[in-house]
Amino acid sequence: MPIQMTEAWMLSDKELLKAEIGTSKSDAELGIQKSPEVYPDPKQVIEMAIRIARQDLTRRYRRKLTIAELYSLMGQKIALNKLKNLSSYQKFKEAVRDAFNSLNYLH
Repeated sequence: MPIQMTEAWMLSDKELLKAEIGTSKSDAELGIQKSPEVYPDPKQVIEMAIRIARQDLTRRYRRKLTIAELYSLMGQKIALNKLKNLSSYQKFKEAVRDAFNSLNYLH
């Protein structure tokens, strides 16, 4: 699965993303107010949201958070119903279903 697709999926649950980066700022303040699949570089959007979210923290509490840490955290928590309307997720599901059918795992 392409990383860019994963990052777009991370943007599909904005509330979870904001909880994981520790902010109550609005989607607009973080620059994540658009539909996840319209961003040409979702990784850059998430990295900028992290910087914006953490810029007001004092140095003592501002820990360097990276997008790499979010992959696992969000991957374990994101609800599939947040992904169901994304065309990239639909294509992924179809590709998995086709692969399972070709291996005779689905009848």
